[in-house]
Amino acid sequence: MAGLGTKLWVALEQVTAAGLNGYVQDQVVSVFATSAARDAAFGGAGEPTLSEGMICYVSDQNSLFYYSGTSWSALGENDQFILSSQVFG
Repeated sequence: MAGLGTKLWVALEQVTAAGLNGYVQDQVVSVFATSAARDAAFGGAGEPTLSEGMICYVSDQNSLFYYSGTSWSALGENDQFILSSQVFG
């Protein structure tokens, strides 16, 4: 499931579970210690499912990954994207 897009939040507005998932949770970059931890976080009972366009960061590889709909690919392998501990360039 892809995110719902951008939302202009209003003071004291209540956020539903669907709103949290669609506007916030599905649009953040998840951080995992290892690729095994990332893979274990999806698809089980009560866990989120993968969808094309998801991005995550894997700490032990110091890399961002993109989910193509069938597999995870490190950004930078086929793209002009460099990740450093200081800046995104």
